[in-house]
Amino acid sequence: MNKFYKTTLTIALPVAVQQFISTSVNFVDTLMIGQLGENSIAAVGLSNKIFFLFNLLLFGLVSGGAIFLSQYWGKRDEFNISKTTSLITGLSILFSIIFFIPSFFFTDKVMGIFTPDHTVVLIGIEYLSIIALTFPVMALVFSFEACLKSTEKTVIPMYSSLIAMGTNIFLNYILIFGKFGFPTMGVKGAAIGTLISRILQLFILIIIMLKINHPGLFKIYHIKALDLKFIKYFFSYTISTIGQEFFWGLGMTTYSIVYAHMGTNIIAARNVMETIENIAFTILIALSNATAILIGKHLGSDHIEEAILTARKLLRLNFIISFFVGFAIILSSKYIVLLFNVSQEVEKLILTSLLIAAFSIPVRTMNLMNVVGILRAGGDTKFSFFVEVGTLWGIGIPLVAISGLVIGWSFPIVYTISLIEEMVKAFIFMKRYYSQKWARNIVDTI
Repeated sequence: MNKFYKTTLTIALPVAVQQFISTSVNFVDTLMIGQLGENSIAAVGLSNKIFFLFNLLLFGLVSGGAIFLSQYWGKRDEFNISKTTSLITGLSILFSIIFFIPSFFFTDKVMGIFTPDHTVVLIGIEYLSIIALTFPVMALVFSFEACLKSTEKTVIPMYSSLIAMGTNIFLNYILIFGKFGFPTMGVKGAAIGTLISRILQLFILIIIMLKINHPGLFKIYHIKALDLKFIKYFFSYTISTIGQEFFWGLGMTTYSIVYAHMGTNIIAARNVMETIENIAFTILIALSNATAILIGKHLGSDHIEEAILTARKLLRLNFIISFFVGFAIILSSKYIVLLFNVSQEVEKLILTSLLIAAFSIPVRTMNLMNVVGILRAGGDTKFSFFVEVGTLWGIGIPLVAISGLVIGWSFPIVYTISLIEEMVKAFIFMKRYYSQKWARNIVDTI
């Protein structure tokens, strides 16, 4: 293995492990909650759509901020790394409050948006009102992790996730099913376990960052150094990533609403399918994140040609890995589905949809690589925003709504139709990649 791939592996592997831990915990949670029945699976799945939206908004903010963090790291400019992290953290906390208020105080209204099923709404209220308390905690976790990853300290978030998520599985087991003398709490127990583990994760990050004196732990004078010129420049790039992730997440939530009105069995099938898919996507998401870090570092140090070469190599690697991932899903899906307590009808829906998903992975991950890894690293965020949002709301959602609610086609057919959007995006993003308009140093002009 040459130096290039060793460096990539050093950055990507901890991110992949962290992603795998996180998705595995979600998988185990879904298995545990699955033992409570399809209504519980549907309720928790729909409740998590709020967290999903919040997650995406934070991801848009921190990944937009990571453009600056990675390029400042290329310059070894620790002061501006601290200053940028202080701005990211403040905005993250603000976003968490915006999501916390409706999720905690108006939980019934929020759940009622997603499904007309009264039983599912009641279970969802019990879960979401506790999960809402994790929002401010996750705002801090996301901010600190973004800075650590952008400065190539990807091992630290991996360790904090490993400990926190292990704790989450243990707590969920004893609280959901009432083990070791604890009362049986069902979905409420799952929410409490998640809250405690997230708080633990935050404490671990802060302790390690203090120990190594990492620039991500900013001081008061870094906050005072934030001037209007820098904030405006920061938003000129990050507003597009925030908007892109938010409207993409809103689109995914709209898909969920459409599927929910097609039947509770379809919600359950889609939630299980997404859980399996998320585990399979682990290495590809990690590779996209590593790509953004490496390209951003090269661009920040004015090594433009090296950034372009890195993008070419990693895009090729992503394409190869995606075929193996798709093949693995095809081989293993029928065995994994047996772990869930679902009806034969739901099982059939899951297997058919996973087969379709497996064949679409190369195209979907190529889009992921371009948006999250390559274009975003160079600050090409406005272009990504218009393409992502335009194809989703102009092609994907109208096609799914018409085919699912008006025509009444089955879930696998509707899901296949939704992938037309991905094919259109792939063509546009690859054309942009070859133009090399994304390869820019954006921190030298501040």
